[in-house]
Amino acid sequence: MIKAGWVVTRDRNGSFTVYGSGMQEYRYDSRTESWSEDLHTIELLLEQDLEVNASVKSYPWKSPFVISSRLTALNHTKQTSQPVRYLCQEGLVSEKTVLHLGTGMDRFAGDALIKAGCRNVTDYDPNFCPDPSVLDRQYDIVMAHYVVNILPPEDRRQVYRLIAKTLRDGGNSYLTVQGLWPVEHKYEIIRRIEDGYLIRTGYNTTFRKGYSSEELLKEIKSELGGTARLITTFYSNTLASWTK
Repeated sequence: MIKAGWVVTRDRNGSFTVYGSGMQEYRYDSRTESWSEDLHTIELLLEQDLEVNASVKSYPWKSPFVISSRLTALNHTKQTSQPVRYLCQEGLVSEKTVLHLGTGMDRFAGDALIKAGCRNVTDYDPNFCPDPSVLDRQYDIVMAHYVVNILPPEDRRQVYRLIAKTLRDGGNSYLTVQGLWPVEHKYEIIRRIEDGYLIRTGYNTTFRKGYSSEELLKEIKSELGGTARLITTFYSNTLASWTK
């Protein structure tokens, strides 16, 4: 399961939940020694994901970091992420079509955006919602929260190109990144790598970069041109916008 990038969370009683692609959950109950779904079906889906991960053409970008990022995706169990809540509360998504790039395991974001007045919400995530056809359209808003900070430079450039490709003229892109302090103090740092760190979180090793607000705005303008501006900060994390 780990090779396919499926997230596994364990309970104290020995039960565990497996999070597969397409926002699917499979629960193993240690008391009854049984799965919530037919085990043969789960095994077939696992094999399919392993094949997809091995196919370069299946993803708009292909990198071990992108695949392994599934293992560090936060499971939102009560409400959507803080950046999505902020955009909804401030009325920035009303009457807009939205591409949520790098949805991860934020199961509540779509409903929250629709309730805030979005005309349509489309999810794309190379791990959890891997339908590249949605990237052939353009949207009023493209949001990518805590995406570029988990990718090294070349993978980030491909994400920036995706944002430029999928954002319509006159639209807005919103990007959120982790700040310097949490990256340098919350994780076990293995070593420096390119412009960030190779870190260990649980049993997974992946890339993480911390940004100051100034550095994020500078990088957005360097990669995309146009206009980048600071929207707000969440502690040391930064939410910025970009327009063409």
